[in-house]
Formats: sequence, structure tokens, C-alpha cells
Amino acid sequence: MGAFVNFFAGLQELNEISVVIRLVLATVMGSVIGIERGASKQVAGMRTFALVCLGSALAQIIDIRCIMLYGSGDPVRLAQGVLSGIGFLGVGTIVVTGKSHVKGLTTAATLWTTAVLGISIGAGYIISAVVTFLLTMVVITFMAGISKRQDKFNRDLRIQMEVENSEGVKKVMNCIKEHGFKVCSMEKKRNGDYINLTIQLDLGVKLNHDKVMTELSGIEEVFFMEEILY
Repeated sequence: MGAFVNFFAGLQELNEISVVIRLVLATVMGSVIGIERGASKQVAGMRTFALVCLGSALAQIIDIRCIMLYGSGDPVRLAQGVLSGIGFLGVGTIVVTGKSHVKGLTTAATLWTTAVLGISIGAGYIISAVVTFLLTMVVITFMAGISKRQDKFNRDLRIQMEVENSEGVKKVMNCIKEHGFKVCSMEKKRNGDYINLTIQLDLGVKLNHDKVMTELSGIEEVFFMEEILY
């Protein structure tokens, strides 16, 4: 136990060995986080996350080194600059599809957290970095299933659908009324031979959204339908 504590204490010192270990650790942690995002078919994958974490760690190491050698530098301002830059990078991972479905928010937040992780490693706060890394993996892996289940079982349901004609729209509304659902809002637009509907429903109780979608998609005039996730 004492050797373990001494090892981490040694990493807080800025020397050639600790710098190498910090950079390798940042690359490994960033890569592991990126592998999970890549497996989820996100635009930012292993290489992006590895470089973000590595670059953040190196920037912090350089700034601390400059303070030690030249007495000038500001790690706090540098960290703020890194996080601002990562903010622009994170925006690039957020996509709004043609069906008003927002994707990439989790990836953008994970990129930002990975940058903070790199800064922590670069500054020598290894234990904090390890704990943050483990918690990040818990959030983006184990909690993903809980989040999806929560999204699929609640009162609010927002759907986008393409209906053949006005008769189809009437059947959709009748189906909603028969099941006792409340229409909170509805947008209707004509698109060539079809009518695009965006409907927000209050189901009254927590229901499986897939079952509701199956009921509505069974209407003959409905050609396309998907849930819009927030």
C-alpha cells in the first residue's frame, strides 16, 4: 500500500519519468473513452478523444514547466483556453437531423470532460483523474441503458410521421383519441403527395413508447414514423 501511495506521490513531481507517464496515461484514458463513443457510431471516436486528452495534458505540463523555469505562466487561464477550444470542437459533434432529432450531446459533453481529464493528468492530479475516468465510463456505458429505458417509458412522446392524405390524418387523430392520449401540440405541413405531422402527446401514464408507435404505424395511410428524442 505504501509503495502504491509513493508511486502516485512521485507522479505529482514534474520530471522526465512523470511527464512520460502522464502523457501515456492521458492517451490511454482518452482512447478507452473514445472506443465506447466510436462503438456507438459517433463522429468523434478513439483517435479524437485520445488526442483531446493528450493535448490537454501536454498543454498543462508545458505551462507548469514554464512557471518553474521562467516564473511566468498561468495554468488557470490556459485551462480555460483549452476548455473554450474544446467547446467549439464539441459543437461539431452535435447534429440536428432533418427530422428535428438532436444527436451528439453526450459525445460533446464527454469530449469536454475528457479535456478536463487531460488537464488534471497534466497538472499531476492523478488520483482525481483516475476517479473521473472510472465515473465517466460508468456514465457512458452502464447508465446508457438506464437513460434509454427512461426515455422509452414516460408520459411525453413526440413523433414525426408522413401520412398519405387528410383521411390518414383523421385516422391518426381518431387513434390517439381512442387510446385517451392528449395532443399537446401538432404541426402539419404538406410535402408533395404526403402530409408531414409533428405531434407531441401526453400519454397520461408512463407507457412503452414502442407499443404506442406500433399502434399508430398500423394505420394504412402512415408511410413513415419515428420518435423525436430530446
